[in-house]
Amino acid sequence: MTLLVLFFLASLDGALCGIRASMGRCPLINKRRFYVRAVLRGILAAQIASWLSFFVLLAVYSLAMGKQFVRQDLEAAAGRMLYVFLPYAALVFANLALRLVPSVDLRSATSVVFLGPLTALRPLVMILGIAFGIWRAQLFTTVFLGLFVLSFMLCLEFVLNRYNSRVQQAEIRLLTTDT
Repeated sequence: MTLLVLFFLASLDGALCGIRASMGRCPLINKRRFYVRAVLRGILAAQIASWLSFFVLLAVYSLAMGKQFVRQDLEAAAGRMLYVFLPYAALVFANLALRLVPSVDLRSATSVVFLGPLTALRPLVMILGIAFGIWRAQLFTTVFLGLFVLSFMLCLEFVLNRYNSRVQQAEIRLLTTDT
């Protein structure tokens, strides 16, 4: 169950990274399709990172001696990670929920006061969450897998930013060649 919650959180993180990486990059007036594709790209990127991590986990697990001990160590580390990731996700959800209120002032305030700083804290939260999960790990395998997942998740927004920059340039070229 813990791995499923972490998978869901990674998917959510990917969606938010996708939309964040695309904000302000689209020169079109109707941006809905552009932003929906950005969210889907973020989710896809998170799925790729999650599934690659899962396959590495399976490979490491299949080669491990004492599979029950490895499983217990991994589950304990994943459970500890949730102590960091769930409160952070709850803060993000609460602020996104506030944005449903039809008030421009409230939306602006949530962006400036909460969502901006929470976005800036994302890499630190990732590092703290993984570190808190693996700091009491008894196996190098658990530490390795934690750092492996961390490296993928930290690269996620960087890769999406680079990709969206290329998409933006293509959109601009398309608009300038049509006129």
